[in-house]
Amino acid sequence: MTDKKDIFLLSRIADACDKNFEPRFFDFYDEVFQQKIADAIKYSGVPYLFFGGHPDAERKMLCIFPDYISSEDLEWPIFAIEFEKTISIDHRNVLGELMHLGITRESIGDIDVGENQVQIIAHQRLQDFLWINLTQVKGREIKTTIKNYQQIQSFEKNFKRISVVVASNRLDGIINKIWGFSRQNSLVLIKQGKVRVNYTEINKNDFRLKSGDIISLRGKGKAKIIDMDERTKKGNIRLEVDRYI
Repeated sequence: MTDKKDIFLLSRIADACDKNFEPRFFDFYDEVFQQKIADAIKYSGVPYLFFGGHPDAERKMLCIFPDYISSEDLEWPIFAIEFEKTISIDHRNVLGELMHLGITRESIGDIDVGENQVQIIAHQRLQDFLWINLTQVKGREIKTTIKNYQQIQSFEKNFKRISVVVASNRLDGIINKIWGFSRQNSLVLIKQGKVRVNYTEINKNDFRLKSGDIISLRGKGKAKIIDMDERTKKGNIRLEVDRYI
């Protein structure tokens, strides 16, 4: 999203908080923007909830609702469209097909690509459109089925466990080890605002990381520090990291 779109959306959310007479559902947002939204409305006293279709979803829809309504009674306008994975495709192939159809990214939740199935979570308003128009991916015909939000299944996230050795727990010395580029490139990426820790942009190259931290690097992906307690004989830190693929 552009800055103007961010400002416009946050103003709509503020308006929904002021006129909180019924549940108001918004689109799907990534973890970074979910944090921005939470920071903007956390002191309003208005109940809100993020939900992406299943517990492990990353992109989630926002709902602001009155306090006399239970969150368990919310009817989320979310559905999933699913098809068999008969050829080698990835997240990028599926997203590209959706963008080719003219669908905005905010209308789409997680795109889960498993070994045998592909599941696309989306806003309910797209159900008829996708049912009719999503007929192929990567030039191959697909046969889709529709699920309501209560039928959506969780997909395990694919990651690669790696072990790296670093001199300290500084951000700049860790991201280059995880993604395999120079220390100088790390400094450039941090300065350009492309690095986030726990979905908050970090501009200091000497920021200290700890176990459990999630690092997001724009254009490269995401990684989670699993353990950083072990020391080598030379006193360096051995990190266990899950790099999402």
